[in-house]
Amino acid sequence: MATTDTPTPPTGPQAVSRFEFNLLRLLRFVLGHMPPEQATNYLSAKLPCPPCLSEAAVKLAEDTIAKALVLHLVRAGGWRAENHLRDGKPNRGRVWERIPLGERELAFSRHPLAFMMWLTAERVTDTKEPWDVPAGALTPADELFFAVAFDNLKAEPNVAGVLAEKRAFRDNPLCWLTGGTDFATPGEVTPPSFEPLTSGVRAVIVECLNPELARRWIKSERGRGQIGDWKQMRATGTALNRTLTDFLAACGKANRPDLARFVLTAARAILNQPGLTPQYWTGGLQGNGPPRLADRLETQRAAVVLPRHLPVLQGWDRKARGVGYWDDDYAASQLWKEDWEAANGNELAATAHRILELLEPLRT
Repeated sequence: MATTDTPTPPTGPQAVSRFEFNLLRLLRFVLGHMPPEQATNYLSAKLPCPPCLSEAAVKLAEDTIAKALVLHLVRAGGWRAENHLRDGKPNRGRVWERIPLGERELAFSRHPLAFMMWLTAERVTDTKEPWDVPAGALTPADELFFAVAFDNLKAEPNVAGVLAEKRAFRDNPLCWLTGGTDFATPGEVTPPSFEPLTSGVRAVIVECLNPELARRWIKSERGRGQIGDWKQMRATGTALNRTLTDFLAACGKANRPDLARFVLTAARAILNQPGLTPQYWTGGLQGNGPPRLADRLETQRAAVVLPRHLPVLQGWDRKARGVGYWDDDYAASQLWKEDWEAANGNELAATAHRILELLEPLRT
């Protein structure tokens, strides 16, 4: 990856105020470069917010954000020689080999620094000064910053619930892909549109994050069997299912199945286990659950996430096999066929179908 207008770090020690010092320390924590226990004092401190930051502090903050997020994308998967679609054709290599510099630049707005000033001046769980961003005001790089920030800040008690109500996080599709359970609420959930993630810089970011997303969804599937509360299970499962439903629909519409490779990778890791049953996901539920049988069944259905979406991936494979050599989508279809066959997709789909059948009390 690269950043536009990447600032040149100042040479020699730079004089900053106490507020700016706290902000820069908090920024390291927000970007994942400081353990939570070291950031506790900075998060709890409330300092008067200055009208603006000094030039030295701005340069240090911009340099820290730019370098940390590029490093984050490289470590997450950008360093891998992966095969992704470009102009409808497979293009193999590391992200800096596949994508021209001008198409992978990270351009930031003022919102990340404004957020850091608010975070330094206020306590997230006890603030008198509201902060948020207008809808649609974030750049792709901003969305990445807030997704990483949310991931690190939610380690603090009660912080995730407060931040999840703010547009910078609630309307950020990357936050949903990396941590959809944090937006789980009773009843219906409404993720933001995932269509922007299928093109431009946002698609490049998703390409880099694919291995990391696979690890997160595998962890989520493995951990669901530890949930004992029926309401929590239903809310969590509903949020995750809606996230995958909308994301896969966006990938299918844009003919970018390669962006959803992490779903296939995660399904392969989970569904290849012998003797798998719905108990893998629902075994931790305590007691008899809701009084209505229909509610208990819906909770159990919601708990089983990945198997529910294998039919979509299998549908992509069937569609790919119907594409002729002279058709425009032939190269793209071949890439998904390779992914599907490498994962033994038909076996995974058969396992998913069997698990879903076991959830139905009136199955034949």
